[in-house]
Amino acid sequence: MLADLHMHSTVSDGWRDPDEVAHLAADHGVRVMALTDHDTFYGVGRARAVAHRRGLGYVTALEVTTFPPNQMRHILGHGVDPNHPRLLAILDRTQSVFRKQTEAWIKVLNEQGIGRELGLSAFAYKPTVMPGAVLKLVLQHGLMTERDAWASVRKAVDFMAPDFYAPLPSPREAIDAIHAAGGLAVHAHPGSVPDQDLMKEVLPMLDGLEVYTRRHTPAQIPVYEELARQHGLLMTVGTDYHGFNGDDYVAPKRVIDIRYLEKLGSRVEWPAVEQAS
Repeated sequence: MLADLHMHSTVSDGWRDPDEVAHLAADHGVRVMALTDHDTFYGVGRARAVAHRRGLGYVTALEVTTFPPNQMRHILGHGVDPNHPRLLAILDRTQSVFRKQTEAWIKVLNEQGIGRELGLSAFAYKPTVMPGAVLKLVLQHGLMTERDAWASVRKAVDFMAPDFYAPLPSPREAIDAIHAAGGLAVHAHPGSVPDQDLMKEVLPMLDGLEVYTRRHTPAQIPVYEELARQHGLLMTVGTDYHGFNGDDYVAPKRVIDIRYLEKLGSRVEWPAVEQAS
């Protein structure tokens, strides 16, 4: 069965709305999907509604950012309760970090004479906000090159205090919260972690490893297949689709391990079947 358990929307740092992400998955033959926006569930209702209208199974999920952020130890939580207080408490902390980071960048943009005409101050009223959402607006209006935009982000972040990212949870804390919320914890794109020893520290706590992702090169796939086998982890599939700069969606080239779907069990929400009268 074709499944994509790692996708992003405009709710976090994706370029397409949750509805459109679900339509793209259905249009490309995906049978089970999960919208895994960073540190938020705000897009779940819209994505699930479209997925069910299109006959897809849906997994309520997210991607949790952990400390330190430059190590990219992102933890996917599949099949979680989006109202679990322990998980929501962590998300309050991560969202506060990204909001402050985004506000700092907007200030830098305004100082450079960029953004006022776009109403960037409106981001202050969004329930969740990340620099990627502002980046989309800046690039779409041709105000900066991608390279200059990211340089501008780094300039803003350079002014942050050393403990700015301290509120972010540790990987263990994120995994424990995902488990407490009834979900399965999966390390996203492990090949993206600069310090592989730090990544390996997390493996004994996990349920799965995202082996099949376009973030991995062909040479990396067998490395993480073997690592998953060594630690008894199920191998998951996810495109990490963001639609950056209008990129087309390309469905996964691997089918999901049926054992992972079986482990998710009722956490995969299927559309209701109407009974014949």
